[in-house]
Amino acid sequence: MSDTIVERVSFLQIPVKNLEESTVWYVNNLGCKVQWKRPDNKMTILELPSGPEIFLCETELHQGTMSIVIGFETEDIMKLLSHLTSNGVKIGEIRQDRGVVEYEEVKEILGMDFDFYDPSGNMLVAHAKSTFEE
Repeated sequence: MSDTIVERVSFLQIPVKNLEESTVWYVNNLGCKVQWKRPDNKMTILELPSGPEIFLCETELHQGTMSIVIGFETEDIMKLLSHLTSNGVKIGEIRQDRGVVEYEEVKEILGMDFDFYDPSGNMLVAHAKSTFEE
């Protein structure tokens, strides 16, 4: 038996200003699938092929955030950047080379990443899938 008490992250909750607009944005720009929508239209559960579910929750108190609320990994970061740009998504800082991080004898090569924003002003980040060398 493991000493781990928590097994995994099951969902992320993102506050949004307009649930319908945000749901369409996440589906069209990131390829999320709608799994469930609350009858009062205040929450939608989205899913991707892997990872935790994304709960979009409409709130009047939301004002956007200047810190990252969620990070996405992609095999083809230039394709994603082009897709988001062509859809008029606000793109923030683009970091071309994040360098190399060493863990004992293994090197992780960090590639490009960039910030982008959903319609509610939430900052998201996309990063290229890391590669490893021994």
